[in-house]
Amino acid sequence: MADTLYERITGRPAEVPVPIAVDLVITDETLLGGDDVPARVPGYGPIPAAIACRLAGDAVVDERSAATLRRLDRHPASGALVAMESRARLFPKGLARLIGFRDDTCRTPYCDAPIRHTDHAQPHQSGGQTSELNGEGTCEACNYAKQAPGWRVTTARERDGTHTSELTTPTGATHRSAAPPLPGRMRPPASRIEIVFADHLAWCNAA
Repeated sequence: MADTLYERITGRPAEVPVPIAVDLVITDETLLGGDDVPARVPGYGPIPAAIACRLAGDAVVDERSAATLRRLDRHPASGALVAMESRARLFPKGLARLIGFRDDTCRTPYCDAPIRHTDHAQPHQSGGQTSELNGEGTCEACNYAKQAPGWRVTTARERDGTHTSELTTPTGATHRSAAPPLPGRMRPPASRIEIVFADHLAWCNAA
């Protein structure tokens, strides 16, 4: 009777496993080069590099799973997520995943609940664009709360690529948050001499 009830409610046979998706953010150095930089499960937090590599390896060889690899691009100085390779045909779905990877948890400064909604910082009805800059990952409670009169959210991007959000409450208090950097070590920016030298070597090798 329980199986019959499940099938009628969900439309799925009771003996068929329910598909779930687990996102794992990991650097290429950790996945392929033996680095020990921890990975991150969005909405959960960091996990050791060895466990992340084992999870990725098990998913690849398991015929029952549909493991896919998606490239994330981060700013070389700040580690901020600036772009994501998307295999989805529908742009809104890929954009929502990008924002979820970027924000990790609810972007309200005093909240770290799991992301449930991808919301417009500036409301769509007020001319807000459906874009990565104007998008935010929020929990359900924060999304509904900021729709009340007196709440205002503005977003911006710092020079190093970090996405920032400023929340103004009905009392006039202002709270600011920044998207966390992706896993991995930060590399110092190359100097002008290093760039010129690298270009010279490239020309010599091409010749």
